[in-house]
Amino acid sequence: MQTRLAERAEVVARTVISQQAFYQSELCTANQKQLLETMVGAAIWYFPQSDELWTGAISSEALTALAEADRPKAVKLTKDHHYPRKVAAAELFALDWSAITDGAAVVLDRYLTAYGKFNYVLPEENKRLVKFQKTHLFVSPQHAYQQAGIRLIELSRPLLKAIVAGDRELAELALSGEID
Repeated sequence: MQTRLAERAEVVARTVISQQAFYQSELCTANQKQLLETMVGAAIWYFPQSDELWTGAISSEALTALAEADRPKAVKLTKDHHYPRKVAAAELFALDWSAITDGAAVVLDRYLTAYGKFNYVLPEENKRLVKFQKTHLFVSPQHAYQQAGIRLIELSRPLLKAIVAGDRELAELALSGEID
C-alpha cells in the first residue's frame, strides 16, 4: 500500500505544480478552477485507505444506533472524510511549490495527517455534512460538524470492534462518557 500511496502522491503533486500557474491566472474561470479542484480532489479520494486513518471518532447518533440495534453489524457506518477533497485541492493549489523540494512528500504528509482522516457517521449525517463542507463555506472539520449538529465521541479501535460485535453495555458506557 505504501508504494501505491507514494506513487499517487507524486502524481497529485506533479499535477498541481503543472497546473498551478493556470489555476492562479486571470485566464482561469471560476468553473475551470472548480474543475481542477474536482479533478485533484477525486485523485485524493482514490488514494489507498487504511484503518489507521480513522480519527478515533464516531458520531453519537451512530454510536446510539449501534447500541440500540438488534444486529449492530447491520448498522451502516459511513467513513466521512472530515476534510473535503475540493478544499484539500484548493489548499494544494495555494502552496508555494517553489519552496518545496519534495512535492510528493508534502502531499503524502498532508494526506496522512489531514486529507485522508475520517470519522464514522451514519449515512444521513454524511448528507447533512455536505452543505457545510463546500469549499467556499468550509472553516474546519470541527466547524462543519458543529453546523451539521453532529457530536463526535472518541473511541479506541478495540472498543469500537466490541460495540459492533454487539456489546451494548460498552456502547452505553461510551455514550455516557464513562469509558474511552
